[in-house]
Amino acid sequence: MKKGSLNFVALKNINNVLLFFVLLFVLLYYGRVFLIPVVTSALLAMLLVPVCRRLETWGWKRGWAACSVVLCMLLLIVGVLYVLVNELIGLGRDIHVIAERLRGMLDQAHAFVSEQFQVSKGQQKEYLHGQITNWANTAGKLFGDLVFSFVGTLGNLLVVTVYTILMLIYRGRMKRFILDVVSRYAGEPEVEQTKVIVEKITLVASRYVGGIFLVVLILSVLYFIGLTIIGVENALFFAILAALINIIPYIGSVAGGAIVVLYTLITGDTLTLPLVVAVFFAGIQQLDSYVLTPKITGGKVRLGPLFTIMALLLGGMLWGVAGMVLFIPILGICKVAFDHVEPLKPYGYLIGD
Repeated sequence: MKKGSLNFVALKNINNVLLFFVLLFVLLYYGRVFLIPVVTSALLAMLLVPVCRRLETWGWKRGWAACSVVLCMLLLIVGVLYVLVNELIGLGRDIHVIAERLRGMLDQAHAFVSEQFQVSKGQQKEYLHGQITNWANTAGKLFGDLVFSFVGTLGNLLVVTVYTILMLIYRGRMKRFILDVVSRYAGEPEVEQTKVIVEKITLVASRYVGGIFLVVLILSVLYFIGLTIIGVENALFFAILAALINIIPYIGSVAGGAIVVLYTLITGDTLTLPLVVAVFFAGIQQLDSYVLTPKITGGKVRLGPLFTIMALLLGGMLWGVAGMVLFIPILGICKVAFDHVEPLKPYGYLIGD
């Protein structure tokens, strides 16, 4: 009877854990429109806290300091977007060259298939027409989604700006609220430990997000110099684009390089340029993987590759691209909390490196 009661309690605990995760994932998925700006703002606020504190020590009022640092960050983001749009407009002027090259490559492909597989050009064109129609429908939907996403991003940018300013202004009140809750439900002895956890989470998040921005800046410069020397047109656009895509762990570096290789393959006359670009990106990827990221961000959040990839995939499923970027620092924050709470230390060890 006693053994049966223990089994029942264990089963009940498992059911409670499963129910918790189901409710958590449902909340994350259906609440993503609200949660993504909030989480983004929280990470940016943690990034800007040291700068805001420095301005306050110089005699600035907290509100003015918060507004100043956030507006400077916003101007930086707008500047990067302006450069990308300008470069993209310049790239659009060469669209007819790309179209001619694609037509030539298509004719060569028709001739090769006709010669090797005895499939007439008419049959190939009929098949391609059906495929292109499907691709066009898909592209139209993707373009609509892209426009909607761009408009939504502009709206979210305003929301994130306001949230970040307010979080910086009221960060002291938020900290006191957390400490009061801990004092009320866990007792006064746990307050000091909670202070340590909050400070360390803020420090880790600040350094981690700052490290990501620093890596993007370094990669942008390296990509721009390298692509310019190699002779790739619109080098600035592809350098910034590849560096920004690199924010997504594991996938980003490969995707950024693939875009540039594909562009040079379409617009170039030989395979030499795409091969040189591919070797260049492979070299920079090794530099990023073994030097830049470990030295700049790797020491800030020590996460194991298994749970990093799991967080990456889960974030993509729940929040899309934003989740792929945000879930890594969220997991790092969870690890900091786990490492400082005795019953949760095994979980911190499990997801650590």
